[in-house]
Amino acid sequence: MTAESSPALAPKIAVIGSGPSGCYTAQFLRKEMPDAEITIFEALPVPYGLVRYGVAADHQGTKAVTRQFDRMFERSGITFVGNTRVGDDIDHATMARAFDVVVLATGLTADRSLAIPCADQARVVGAGALLRLLNAYPGRYLPATDALRSNLGRSVAVVGHGNVGIDVVRLLTKTTDQLVGSDIHDEALEVLRPSPAGDVHVVGRSSAADAKFDLAMVREICALDTVTISVHGLEDTDTGATAQLLRSSAHGADRHVTDGSPTSRVHFHFRAVPTAIRTEGDKTILDVTRGGNNTGTTPIAVDTVVTAVGFCPEDTSSDDQAWNGTRLYRVGWLDRGGRGNIAENRKHSLAVVNSIVSDLRNRTPSDIHKGGLAAVASKLPSAAVDFSGWLCINEAERDRADDSRCRRKITEVDHMVTVAGPAESIRRAITASTTPEGAQF
Repeated sequence: MTAESSPALAPKIAVIGSGPSGCYTAQFLRKEMPDAEITIFEALPVPYGLVRYGVAADHQGTKAVTRQFDRMFERSGITFVGNTRVGDDIDHATMARAFDVVVLATGLTADRSLAIPCADQARVVGAGALLRLLNAYPGRYLPATDALRSNLGRSVAVVGHGNVGIDVVRLLTKTTDQLVGSDIHDEALEVLRPSPAGDVHVVGRSSAADAKFDLAMVREICALDTVTISVHGLEDTDTGATAQLLRSSAHGADRHVTDGSPTSRVHFHFRAVPTAIRTEGDKTILDVTRGGNNTGTTPIAVDTVVTAVGFCPEDTSSDDQAWNGTRLYRVGWLDRGGRGNIAENRKHSLAVVNSIVSDLRNRTPSDIHKGGLAAVASKLPSAAVDFSGWLCINEAERDRADDSRCRRKITEVDHMVTVAGPAESIRRAITASTTPEGAQF
């Protein structure tokens, strides 16, 4: 027996977070439980989380996944409640009382710090915060770091051998012409790097074979005709496609780069273990030890260090005790520790939905009795945004863009809310539900 064969079983389900994992979860839930009331809550006025603000602005093909999520909201009877912060606007206890199932899909947004000594004066920024800024993330929610509000400089070290680090390298080195068609935040780009960086060092402890970045990501950088490649720590015994690609690409690295030149040098450092970040004059120094031998410390002098070593939770809102009284599940990066691309987290969403269906399969209708969205109606902020509001924002952003950009994002939350207008579809969803006495929005 499946949940679909028991139409009387219509749980009230809240998905908190509208990134890809949250949206995939809602899609799979709707397929398995067509009678369920499914509500997606989002802290920002706009949906799609990691896709909108984490995927690099020049990778519009990856961002195109939002089209299927748009269709989900338009056709599947899933309610989007944006500009509503669960934990602030609606406390966890109220949510637990209102929903039979709560799925946490809030992701991981805080950059993990390097566990090495770091001078207070050193210019260090997190890759996640940097990518969010270049993706026009609302400024009120970005870290208050001076390094995010000034020129990163002509030389940058990116610590980490993952795809996030490679995204940073690409955006620091691409020319204006190479960013045509993106939705990059031009004002932030002009502040952070008025021209492409001259030297970018990609530093990590792994070998080329063990590096976590995808071969396609490295190939994209090597294919840029404005970039030259050099490689350090690549041994003769290193085999594999990445090592072969970098060997063949490491040519012309001695070409001089000046402030007036569009050419950038990207230096890949393998088997380089960061040991400290310090300052020397106006430079930030990344100290590394190379290989497995005690060969001393090598300093890499740069203007800014960008850390791309993973993510961690910003708060403790996912603690179990905060959700007593409901069936609680986690999905995506929140559950997987920041691992996996969108496709891999889609698989994880399906696995979580299968667990939910299995857990509910033997429940009787009397066990599924909570009020759902209607039960939290009085807690919703007056400025909540519905899916129709998102469509208004989406249209406005596309209309604002010039020919070189696919959209120009709105960065102020209040402006988004004004463009979105009244959340009539949320009101209709509340009315369609069994509304407890006194519920209003």
